Amino acid sequence: MDESALPRLAFLGPLGSYSHSCAVERFEDSVQYAEQSTIADVFRAVSPEIPFAVIPQENSIHGTVIETYDVLRSPEAGQCVFVRGELALAVQHCLVVRQGVKLEDVQRVMSHEQALGQCSRFLSARLPNATRMKVPSTSAAANAILCCGEGSDEPESAAICSAQCADLFDGLEVLESGIQNELSNTTRFYILSNSLDAPLPGGKKETRRQRALVRIGNQLRHHREGEPPSSTQLSRIVTSTLLTTFGCPALRIDRRPSLNGVPFDDVYFVEVGDLTPPVHSEVASKSCEEEWLQRVQDGIERINATGGEAVILGLW
Repeated sequence: MDESALPRLAFLGPLGSYSHSCAVERFEDSVQYAEQSTIADVFRAVSPEIPFAVIPQENSIHGTVIETYDVLRSPEAGQCVFVRGELALAVQHCLVVRQGVKLEDVQRVMSHEQALGQCSRFLSARLPNATRMKVPSTSAAANAILCCGEGSDEPESAAICSAQCADLFDGLEVLESGIQNELSNTTRFYILSNSLDAPLPGGKKETRRQRALVRIGNQLRHHREGEPPSSTQLSRIVTSTLLTTFGCPALRIDRRPSLNGVPFDDVYFVEVGDLTPPVHSEVASKSCEEEWLQRVQDGIERINATGGEAVILGLW
C-alpha cells in the first residue's frame, strides 16, 4: 500500500520517545507517524488531516500526566477530539550521556517531568547535586544533550530516556540502565481521534465499548456576581452518587482547575465502565453496548439537570 495513502497519527516526539514506541507497538505500519513537540501540540494536531494520536495519560509511579488533563479541559475535547482507546507500555529508563562522559561529570539531568519523577530515587542517591531540567519529552532530552558540555557554554548534561535513543542519536551511550524507582514502571496512553465512531487503523477487531471518559464541571451561568461557586453539590455528584448517576462504576476520578476564570472552581474527569462479562453473540454484545451507552447518556442529563455541565470526552 502506498504510504502516503495511510492515515496520519500524531505522537510526542522526537523518534525514540515512549509515545512513539507505544504507538508503533499498537499501529505498526498501518499509519504515517507525525512527530509533535509537546503534548498540547499532539492534541491540537488531531484533525481531518491527522485523524489519530497517542498521548500519555498516567504513570504507575508518578501518577497523572498533568499536561494531558490540561488539554482535555479545552472546548475541543468532546467536540472534535475524542478518546478512543487506551494502551499500556512498560517503561525502562536509562541515563544517557555523550560518549565518554562519566557519572561524576554530569551537572544537569534533562527529561520530561514524568521521567524525572519516576527516577527520583536514583537521582537523589547518585546525582544529588545535579540540576533537574524539564523538557517536552524524553527523546527531546536525548537530542538536547548532544549540544551540551565540552566545547559549549552549557553544563555537561545527561538525559533520562529509553535505550533506543542512544541508537537513534549518534554520539550517545547508555551510562546506567533500569534507573526507574520501580521495576514495574508502566505508562498508560490514550488513543485520540477526530471521530467518535471511525474505525481505528491497524486491522485489530474492536470489542464492544465498555469505557467512557466524562468531564464534569459547574455551569458558570449559575454563579452569582462576586460569589465563588458552590462546589459542594458538584463534589457530591462526583464522589458519592456516580453509581446511581451513570448506573455503572466509576473506575477513576481526576481533577483540574477549570478554565472559566472562577477561583477554585474545578472540573472532574471521571472514567466509568461497564464491568459485565463479555457475551459471544454479536447481536447480544451490540445490545449490551447500546444499553450501557444509554445509561451513560442518562447520567450526563442528570448532572446537567442539577446545575453541573457534563460532556462525554471519549468512548472505547
